Amino acid sequence: MKLAVYIMTLADLVKLLIGAIIGFIVGFFTRWPLDKLAERRALLKSMGDRYIANAQADSNQQDDEFWRLGMLQKVGAAELSACELSRVCRRITAHGLRDPQHREISTVFKDHRHSLEGLLRWAAQESIDLSDGSTVLQRHADEVDAQSSK
Repeated sequence: MKLAVYIMTLADLVKLLIGAIIGFIVGFFTRWPLDKLAERRALLKSMGDRYIANAQADSNQQDDEFWRLGMLQKVGAAELSACELSRVCRRITAHGLRDPQHREISTVFKDHRHSLEGLLRWAAQESIDLSDGSTVLQRHADEVDAQSSK
């Protein structure tokens, strides 16, 4: 039985080293976005879990639209994209709770606040508590009055 003996040349060693370096770089840059995605998913899960825990503790408030909006605001949903917000809301409704996206009264705004994510971002920027419906509606009435008096 003949054993083939292969002697590594310097060129082969350089190729091996370059391959290892390229593999490390590709692995590093592939792993980084996957870690960010995992962190984001964990954030969405924790937001949904906090909403669910508070909603189950205060189940009689589920019919109050502004309470649901305020809970979304308190768990930090203003920083979510529309897709992520929808994912959190689906998680909430999967636990038998009312859909926080279901809105009737708070759709009075006809600008960027008409969408749920727009309303949440606006409230975060203006430091408005969405759980207080009278303040939100008063703000809208003031804006309408200001526009009509122009």
